[in-house]
Amino acid sequence: MKVKKILTLIQVLLILFIVVCCIFVGKYFYDCKNAQVEYENLQDVVEKYPRVDASGNYIEERDDNGILLSYSNLYKQNNDMVGWIKISDTKIDYPVVRSKDNEYYLHRDFSKNSQYSGIPFMDYESQDISSNYIIYAHNMKDGSMFADLLKYEDKSFYDSHSTIIFDDLYERGEYQILGVFTTKVGANNEFRYHDYANITDGEKFSEYIKKVKELSCYDTGITAEYGDKLITLSTCAYHTSNERFVVVAKKIIK
Repeated sequence: MKVKKILTLIQVLLILFIVVCCIFVGKYFYDCKNAQVEYENLQDVVEKYPRVDASGNYIEERDDNGILLSYSNLYKQNNDMVGWIKISDTKIDYPVVRSKDNEYYLHRDFSKNSQYSGIPFMDYESQDISSNYIIYAHNMKDGSMFADLLKYEDKSFYDSHSTIIFDDLYERGEYQILGVFTTKVGANNEFRYHDYANITDGEKFSEYIKKVKELSCYDTGITAEYGDKLITLSTCAYHTSNERFVVVAKKIIK
């Protein structure tokens, strides 16, 4: 009789565990769906204003505050916004924000509401005078945020998608990828790329580029010199625990 009671208790606990797991998974995908709807709405606002004309030249119509019309209304909604990131043939098509630290937007959406997937955010140390904008985002299971960044593991994807769009609030921007690498947080040979969020001198810039090129998964044939503007995109890799996947690109001057 005692054994039967124990078995019954185990069954009840297992059922409770399954129910809790189902609730957690359901909430995860519900939150992801809500996030997708919000970002699609933001994309609709931006897409009202074309980036280029029929000749391929940037369209840079501005609001009275000097901000590009594409982003002026969004900036009024959230003045933490610093730009917009987009990579063709991926889900990466999002506003980028920056706060006073690197924690605030980890699990908040553009409206600053709680949202597990968060939003792409710029390192708080990557101020306007820095030569390197580091942008972080989660690698979500539903393929959102920076999950598609890992497509760059395959050089054939790089070959057909070697440029990244990143507009700041005041200027259109296109960036050419120069390196793709992984590094493991806490490892003896970890490359602390996040320490280069505020590059303001040539020596540190050259040091950064040298290390990026050394670690790159393949040779892009592209490098950079001090005076170039960089973006560094970072997400979790999940190949091993605490691994980061990083893509570095330099601004193309048109």
